[in-house]
Amino acid sequence: METVKRKILFNKPGGTASKNAMMARLTLPTEFVKALGITQEEKEVIISLEGEKIIIKKA
Repeated sequence: METVKRKILFNKPGGTASKNAMMARLTLPTEFVKALGITQEEKEVIISLEGEKIIIKKA
């Protein structure tokens, strides 16, 4: 299993979001995305939280 360290980017969303709303983003290494078979046409993923792990699977 390959592991990389990344930082989470936090932003305040615009539009009709609540005043205290916070949005978090994470960039994924391209090789991870390719390994899952995620493309610009097939970009849906399923995200789940298992204990202290975030699991990302192709939908």
